[in-house]
Amino acid sequence: MNRGRKLGSLPVRIRYFILLAVVCGSSFISMMYRNMDLTLFMNPPIDTSGQYPHTTDTDKRFTIRTEGCSMPFLHLFDVSVQPFVEYPKNLKPCRDQKVSLLKHNKSKITINMENLHYYNITDRRLLFCCYQAFYRPNTIDDITSSSIDSRVKYNKCIYFTTSINRPMAEEFVKVTCYFNKSRVYQQFYLSAPEKIGSNIKREVMTNETTFNVLILGIDAVSRLNFYRTMPKTASFLKDYGAIDFLGYNKVGDNTFPNLIPLLLGNRDSELKDKCLPNSKATFDNCPFVWEWFKEAGYYTAFAEDSSSLGMFNFVKAGFIRTPTDYYTHTFITQAERYAGYNKDFNSFLCMNDYYFYKVLLDYIVNLTNTLKNSKLFGFIWEVTMSHDHLNYPMVMDDDYLDFFKKLKDTNYLDKTVLFLMSDHGIRWGSIRSTKQGRLEERLPFMFIMVPPSFREAFPKAYSNLKFNSRRLTTPFDIHATLMDLVDLGTINNSMVSKRSKEAYARNRSISLFLPIPSNRTCKMADIDDHWCTCLKNIALHNESSEAKRAATHVLSHLNDLVSDYSVCARLSLVRVIEIAELEAGRPDENETGWKEYMVVLQTSPGDGVFEATVRYDSEGWKLSGTVSRLNLYGEQSRCVHDYHLKLYCYCI
Repeated sequence: MNRGRKLGSLPVRIRYFILLAVVCGSSFISMMYRNMDLTLFMNPPIDTSGQYPHTTDTDKRFTIRTEGCSMPFLHLFDVSVQPFVEYPKNLKPCRDQKVSLLKHNKSKITINMENLHYYNITDRRLLFCCYQAFYRPNTIDDITSSSIDSRVKYNKCIYFTTSINRPMAEEFVKVTCYFNKSRVYQQFYLSAPEKIGSNIKREVMTNETTFNVLILGIDAVSRLNFYRTMPKTASFLKDYGAIDFLGYNKVGDNTFPNLIPLLLGNRDSELKDKCLPNSKATFDNCPFVWEWFKEAGYYTAFAEDSSSLGMFNFVKAGFIRTPTDYYTHTFITQAERYAGYNKDFNSFLCMNDYYFYKVLLDYIVNLTNTLKNSKLFGFIWEVTMSHDHLNYPMVMDDDYLDFFKKLKDTNYLDKTVLFLMSDHGIRWGSIRSTKQGRLEERLPFMFIMVPPSFREAFPKAYSNLKFNSRRLTTPFDIHATLMDLVDLGTINNSMVSKRSKEAYARNRSISLFLPIPSNRTCKMADIDDHWCTCLKNIALHNESSEAKRAATHVLSHLNDLVSDYSVCARLSLVRVIEIAELEAGRPDENETGWKEYMVVLQTSPGDGVFEATVRYDSEGWKLSGTVSRLNLYGEQSRCVHDYHLKLYCYCI
């Protein structure tokens, strides 16, 4: 064989295969190095230095290894999940922004005359647009109870034929364009003007130890899926010194039961006695954390990019009073109704030619610029892109990176404590049927970034924050952390030392500025065994007696839940898909021997797939926590409006 033979002289077929091998090989090597770097960031070397060593166990089989909790190590691209990870090829894009009929900046909206032909506008003299500001009225006259939170009032149309100056004080705007009296285009515009009035008296930034607090959420993204789908954003967080909480464990099934502990310090089941007496009650009497910050002189903001899936509006009554100084629910409701485009399962992805998540990111930048000299507490939650699809967050990575760069370039991150987090991992789909997918669903991502001035002013609190990144943590702990951020005097060195000696260790809510004890278990943290990721399990046969009895108990529970609703079918067992015995630790002193099982079963009608944890003891079978649904119910439960029952009801 002539070793010096040139590639061009080889047969075409051989040249093709050589070229393919080179391309694939280089792509694989590139991916391998990129993943190696991410894996190192995801699982940083165990730090045994400092006052509170993370652990003395360097066993790489565990992400967390403490006396009270051992979480198994999960590989970023484990063979069981790798087949489900790919760029979303079937995602429908928004309408093309390049052909938009309107151009806009902060102060002006202009008709783009170059694009008239896209809308079959042949005579510009017959084209005009209606500019309408709208707002959420303070009174609720003539508003039905079902739409109190979504109430809206529009100002009169201001017509224009070329451009219009937008008053800076107008927060929500709708523009509708007509040609020959027929509507041809409609778009909405959101801004964050400074609000001044007798009811709003907020303090300005006074010194270097005053910090904004921003909580930014991306719905339904596990810690590992964040690294898989948003690596550029993850890299920025790494470079900026963000702390990655490896043991952040959810405490409930979906968004609501995981964010109520964060915002109120309670379980959702405890709200009935505290502030939510019935299913039709609004949330106005609930003591949310933003009330503390408001009293401390902060502006407050609460924004979501979905109205239909809003955490306080999805089959819930929402608010009568406007809960925060800046509240976008009215805007998003109108934008979904009149400009919602590209609905994908549960939500519209687009506001005409603009992704809803980008509307949210731009709004935060606008808000931080407006309030750059004032204190701000913001709770901002993205839903539309991430809620229903494992890989859709890939689409957002560049935009989130640009967003963080903007905050950095304006020096906003230098005076802000920022939480970037999720509520849970993806709760359905093929990945959820894998063992790793089950664990990922229970382990959302959570990062905390604090500026250098915070680290210098509160060194012990910051040291504990890093230390707790390898402890079992929950949304309850974020609630306690926010309490400390309202009053920074609670986390100076002397106070942290004093509080660390107090009997706080068994509380379910522990500030992340205090050291979380090594012996903390799921029970101590008030995590039901069903959601606990610290438990080992032993697989059993699907036809075993334990499988049949556990499945029968879960099925009976489901039928009891819907028994009062004649519109819901009675469910029957199709098969047991999986069962495992859980190593749940030692029983309490007042408990006799018991065993716990995780069971996955399929029911009929509707082919619902459910996962539950059940316990068997001397008193028989009982459920531990709630029952998870692993596949989408879609329109199957359209006849019920209780957000719990929607998981289980098959409408007749």
